[in-house]
Amino acid sequence: MKIPLAAWLSSTQWRLTLRDDVLAGIVVGIVLIPQSLGYALLAGLPPVYGLYATIVPVLIYALVGSSNTQAIGAVAITSIMTAQALAPFAQGQPSRYIALAALMALVVGIILLVAALLKLGWIMRFISRGVMAAFITGAAILIITGQVKYVFGLHSRGDTFPQLLWGFWQQKNDINLVTLLLGLSATLVLWLNRRYMTLLLVKFKLSSITANITAKLVPIGVIFLASLVVYQWSLASRGVSIVGAIPAGLPTFALPVLAEHSQWLTLLSSALLIALIAFISSASVAKSVALQRQESFDANSELFGLGLANISGAFFQGLPIAGGFSRTAVNIEAGAKTPLAGIVSAIIVMLVLLLASAWFYYLPLAVLGAGVIVAVSNLIDLRTLKMAWRSDKTEALAYVLTLLGVLLAGLQIGLVIGFMWSLLALIWRSNQPHVAVVGQLGQTAEFRNIERHHVKTWPKLLLLRIDENLFFGNSDKVASRVWQEVDKRPELADVVLIFSAINHVDLSSQWMLKNVEQQLLARNIQLHFAEIKGFVMDKLINTPLIEEWHGKIFATTEQAVAALTPSPCEPEYNL
Repeated sequence: MKIPLAAWLSSTQWRLTLRDDVLAGIVVGIVLIPQSLGYALLAGLPPVYGLYATIVPVLIYALVGSSNTQAIGAVAITSIMTAQALAPFAQGQPSRYIALAALMALVVGIILLVAALLKLGWIMRFISRGVMAAFITGAAILIITGQVKYVFGLHSRGDTFPQLLWGFWQQKNDINLVTLLLGLSATLVLWLNRRYMTLLLVKFKLSSITANITAKLVPIGVIFLASLVVYQWSLASRGVSIVGAIPAGLPTFALPVLAEHSQWLTLLSSALLIALIAFISSASVAKSVALQRQESFDANSELFGLGLANISGAFFQGLPIAGGFSRTAVNIEAGAKTPLAGIVSAIIVMLVLLLASAWFYYLPLAVLGAGVIVAVSNLIDLRTLKMAWRSDKTEALAYVLTLLGVLLAGLQIGLVIGFMWSLLALIWRSNQPHVAVVGQLGQTAEFRNIERHHVKTWPKLLLLRIDENLFFGNSDKVASRVWQEVDKRPELADVVLIFSAINHVDLSSQWMLKNVEQQLLARNIQLHFAEIKGFVMDKLINTPLIEEWHGKIFATTEQAVAALTPSPCEPEYNL
């Protein structure tokens, strides 16, 4: 596996980019602070645990990760999945919940590491675009709805959209107006900053990179201003929930506790889904960055690096982590070139924990909730649904079913619903093989579908192009299609099956072809093959299908036509 830091340390690259990497690391380290605090809260943990998750895992990923510039840490999707997975097991037991979060990170990391050793990097293509977009959109809606309780000063809980709404309705009389004012003000400022600040700064002649970085740092200013307001006017005494004391010091080494026997099945199923989403998210970011920077990307190396990062974090009071879109963008915009930027960002977080943790005592939870709401609102993806509706109704339905499943039944069930629908759609499509009757296009060597082109055909020759792999699920449909066309042609003498689009012929399909050949021979009709690919023939050459074949096997359709067509005096069909 390729490890970027090994090549980096053996060259002089780090010396040439030292200044850029240190600056990027400082910027990302500062940006990480409010994000990490908010995402720990989203995961159901005390805010400080979000900072813990951006130290050891970040350092380990810098050493063994696949990407030079991807920034990892707690992210919204894995945080809410962690909260939903652990909520039933540690109600009223904060220490147990924290221990289970670390255990979840360990299990997720082991799953990712095993997947890397088995070279399962291809699995990032396993979930369709529609299902993934719907899952992220549904998760974003749940996250936003769940964070509303902090903005309103409520304490409701729920894993689904109806549960969250019902909780708000039950507590509608408990809304804290001071908290609401703080939360709405922070939400408005952060939203305006995200939408307009960069454009405004560019108009004031700042470079686009400087403007972007400045806009990303605005949430830090909002945090300190809100904390100052809470302190100055003693708003905590008026019911405004605050972060409170953040323990000074670095996370300590601790062995993750084991779950109870009855909890393992649920934890493992949740960890599998979290690992899948974490990998797809991280690999998507890392691959995108690699393409932009014209670097190579290895999905299995990403699995390896992400797995070790999660495992190491589990021993230092962590939670499941992944690559983040926004923080990676900040890292690149700030000028990061090598993994050194990640190391510097981890050092910044360590310095905050050692020297400045008291600064966050008066930080209102409503402002953290507002930051999460604004951050994840960008994840809502309706464009994919619009595109799918225009071009692929099956994928559009997969989107709708996944979204409804996530909102009404929770993240895990929603993802499983989407995956199962995609699998059923794949099976259905494979069971509807496209078989085209083709003819010769003029005097060329091209053969095209008779329903789309003006082509030449012959009464005693039938050319059928099979446009799907042949397997047990569609072999009967192919046979039925052959007989459908054969029965239309009483003068037929030869049938040629064109295999140009076929990459696999399973055992059931081999028996189907053999039976069709025998039944055609009973009608004095010969069955032939054309354009069988070399690697397909390599697998078929020693099978009874080929060894006992009575027809001919042609290298090209043109050769088949030349050998089987009538003399020029016989009539032709022009369609």
